[in-house]
Amino acid sequence: MNLKVLLVRPHAFLPTSQWLQSMLRLEPYAQELIAGAIRPPHDVRICDLAVEDKPIDAFQSVLQEYQPNLVGFGGFSSQFHTNRELAAITRQLLPNAITCIGGVHASSMPTDCKYPDIFDFIVRGDGVSAMKIVITAIEKNESLPESDWILPTASPNFDKLAMKSPPALHLDGINTLPRRELVDMSKYFCICYGKPGEKIDTLFPEIACVRTSAGCPNRCSFCVVHFLAKGKYLQRDVEDVVEEIASLPQKYIYFVDDETFINTNRMQRMAEMLIERGIKKKYISWARSDTVCKHPELFDLWKKAGLELVYIGFESLEDENLNAYNKKATASQNREAREILRKLNLNIHAALMVNPDFEEKDFLAVQRAIKEIAPAEFAFTVYSPPPGTQEFNESRDKFICDDPCFYYDCLHTILPTKLPLKKFYRYFSILYALGAARIPAKVNKVKLPLRDHIKFVLGGMKFGWQMYRMYREYDRKYW
Repeated sequence: MNLKVLLVRPHAFLPTSQWLQSMLRLEPYAQELIAGAIRPPHDVRICDLAVEDKPIDAFQSVLQEYQPNLVGFGGFSSQFHTNRELAAITRQLLPNAITCIGGVHASSMPTDCKYPDIFDFIVRGDGVSAMKIVITAIEKNESLPESDWILPTASPNFDKLAMKSPPALHLDGINTLPRRELVDMSKYFCICYGKPGEKIDTLFPEIACVRTSAGCPNRCSFCVVHFLAKGKYLQRDVEDVVEEIASLPQKYIYFVDDETFINTNRMQRMAEMLIERGIKKKYISWARSDTVCKHPELFDLWKKAGLELVYIGFESLEDENLNAYNKKATASQNREAREILRKLNLNIHAALMVNPDFEEKDFLAVQRAIKEIAPAEFAFTVYSPPPGTQEFNESRDKFICDDPCFYYDCLHTILPTKLPLKKFYRYFSILYALGAARIPAKVNKVKLPLRDHIKFVLGGMKFGWQMYRMYREYDRKYW
């Protein structure tokens, strides 16, 4: 049986998530990797609804035109509501098609996905290897093998299998090359701010994603990676990574590792190979502040290789908060890392975190941190326990929304706030306003195209208004 497989990335539903995608839209990398496991005589397509103005209409059109035998959905916890809606549409239009769901939510909360009427099975963990097993079973007309990895939703063993921890990472997940030819790469972009005084062609250059590793050995309390990866850290061969980068036409590369600079010797070798081969790209990557402090020479080398923007989860400049997050980094290291990157003229994306129990004085402390870290691109998140973890399960009686996973987008709180919600989100929106006034392009007087400047300003104003009124999305008793 020759299969026609459709892999679907859902569209953003919440207005705040829609705005974020208008500023940073990465390719559907997970779907591209899974597509790499599907080879002739089978056919595969990727339906990326994140790029569609009318996603439901576009999805129905693809289903009717392509008539797939197997439809796979994936995404984060906040996207499960949308995936469920899309699966129901699939079942209605193509009742004989096999449907499945994978991704972060299915891996961390499989029982939440137990809908036998719309999902035939669930994939936890690596979808690349799972797809190979599923296709082999279908080819042989065999039943799907049941495990803590592949869970048929109608199986009497489902609940028992779902109680197990997510399966460990598999090398197939990082060693398979993504099928970028299945999407229109011109639709994916990032924000890059250029150098001080520089005139840039666009604030939103096209970008390609590259993954050099998976997993993270750290145990930050707000992060789900260590729970999903079971402590594993897998790495691709440096030579393979460099070859992939060299083959890409895009000027900008976004490293989508969970934490890129864990193995500093490996990253040094990678930078040296890129320089030796004369590969001229611009790179965006995550890094920890303590890594920057311990290895400033490595970031100097990567600056020469083309590193332009470093994402750092500072989270806070208060040691009390960092200890509560189990960050294993100090406020002094955060400040030192900021100075090292400043001297290297590397742009920074600074991630800072707000707790639900913050009072006015705590928000004022974050405002002071903004002034100290700037210039930087700022992102602010609200601490919430990751779905599927022990803390999430222990917090169920405290949640202030009926569907906490739907609101698990790092901006909505799912826990009660100490301040009334209206005041909490007004303070929160002020943080974004202060951060927007201190982006590198503005502080460093980078010359932007007028169209990009207008898009950024108008988009930021719309986002700020949404944040200001976010309290209205909750029951009035919390206002």
